[in-house]
Amino acid sequence: MRRATSIRARIGAAALVLAALPASPLPLGAQVRDTLPTIMRLPADVAREVAGLFNATTTLRATDQTEIPAGRDVQGDVAVLNGPVIIAGHVAGRVLAINADVLLRRGARIDGDLLVVGGEVEGAEFATIGGEIRVYHPPLRYTMEGDLLVPQLGAPEVADQWWRRFERLGRDNANRLEIATAGVYNRVEGLPVRIGPVLYRDQGWGHIRFSANAIVRTASSFSSSTPDVGHTVLGEVRIGRQFGATVGGRLYDQVEGVETWQLSNAEVGLATFLFHRDYRDYYGRHGGQLFAALRATENADLTLSYGDERWSSRETRDPLALFDNGLAWRPNPAMDAARFHVANLTLRIDTRNDTFNPWAGWYLLADYERGTGTIDLPGVTSPGVRPLAGGMTRYQRAFFDVRRYNRISPSSALNLRMVLGGWVSGDPLPLERRLSIDGPGTVPGFDFRSGGADDVGTCTTAVAPAGRPAQCERVGLAQLEYRSDLRISLSDVRQGERRTRFRADGAWIFFADAGRGWLVNAPGTPLNYGRRDFPPLSTYRTDLGAGLDFDVLGIYAAKALSVPREPLNVFLRVRHRF
Repeated sequence: MRRATSIRARIGAAALVLAALPASPLPLGAQVRDTLPTIMRLPADVAREVAGLFNATTTLRATDQTEIPAGRDVQGDVAVLNGPVIIAGHVAGRVLAINADVLLRRGARIDGDLLVVGGEVEGAEFATIGGEIRVYHPPLRYTMEGDLLVPQLGAPEVADQWWRRFERLGRDNANRLEIATAGVYNRVEGLPVRIGPVLYRDQGWGHIRFSANAIVRTASSFSSSTPDVGHTVLGEVRIGRQFGATVGGRLYDQVEGVETWQLSNAEVGLATFLFHRDYRDYYGRHGGQLFAALRATENADLTLSYGDERWSSRETRDPLALFDNGLAWRPNPAMDAARFHVANLTLRIDTRNDTFNPWAGWYLLADYERGTGTIDLPGVTSPGVRPLAGGMTRYQRAFFDVRRYNRISPSSALNLRMVLGGWVSGDPLPLERRLSIDGPGTVPGFDFRSGGADDVGTCTTAVAPAGRPAQCERVGLAQLEYRSDLRISLSDVRQGERRTRFRADGAWIFFADAGRGWLVNAPGTPLNYGRRDFPPLSTYRTDLGAGLDFDVLGIYAAKALSVPREPLNVFLRVRHRF
């Protein structure tokens, strides 16, 4: 296997470190957000219901394997933690199974509801259930405070760990000095750290927030001159809680990723810090922005922003990597030096883990961008990729990411994702707005930045510029995966009781991917297609793969189909594929 593949196989193999930390609370409008899902989790209201029933003084509680044999009557509600639960007798109440499977024998009877979280029900056709049966596959994450079960609401994000930020709180717990990451660990900045005050006021009807931060880049010489030090200033007013509106403005001088939609910040930071493998390219972004957002719920919002920005190239530095630190970094490609006025309209809808339909869900991200400005110094491209750039430039770009999640049984799901984005009209896209289909976040059967001439992944033609940047004006991607539960449990029997010593809940996965990029403003190149045309399906990169996903870590293998000579790629992820 190629050396690059072996490096790639290490991503996520160690514990999460501060290289993976997220950046600012609101995205800069022109970039597609980091939209990879968090761990699929139990709806918060269900978690509270489970905790309430388990903690009730009238509930009979048990831990580990529990059996109610035939002929036995149990009066009242029964809750079992970390089962399994075997019922052949009669329960005159409700049954709750937490992170446990339930086996109903012939003749079993439950007068109330049967609620199962983090498990499955078998044998329901042989039993009599007086209430309803509800089964939620995501396990309950909890802590025990004495005899009380306390649910951990929300996803266990990397960013929630103690080392995410240090805060010095004021007397009213509203004003603070904040030290936090300002981006992802990368080969241009190292770890960018922002330091500054945060002023926050909860007004009942909403909140007012103001922050001003200096950004220190650990890979720099730590002088006070640009580009060693950047800044972010944010002011916003939010009206309403779950529903409402937000208006505000920001000033910024920071380093931005060209493509942030393929891999999460956590995975990019880990690959860079641990294994000398940076999966993004970067450019400098300096300017200001006004924004307004409408929220229908916490899972649906519409954001409009307008900014005046200067873009610039950033050089590769030499930040620390734990492994292969002596190797040279992949050059950060030269970008367009330009000034643009950029308007963005972004719609986000997320119905995953919906309380009323936890078995299925949609995720939609739609982003429309219009830019007008001047390119002062064009970056380097492959021959024929675009006409001689420079002067006044007007472009329009759109990006759509649509995902459908379908649980076809209590233990399996079939999920589909489609991505389509790129040039809509106007002049050729600046290099900062180009796209690619490349690496473990798209069609992982192909290694990152390894194609030759006429590469449909990056739209490189005869000669690749330094760093092999994304040069495609349009991309299309389809991903399909089948997931089924995988449970690993180690237990022993002591004094006639079976106790679970180790349990790991995950999923085994089969997946297929197809995608490519192409040009629309480069006539005469083999990668160019008409503005209303799509490349033939036979020209797309395709692969098949399988893997094991344990939520916080997944290991996968993918084999390219469209180019059979490509070797098998083995890689790790610390997030779901999508």
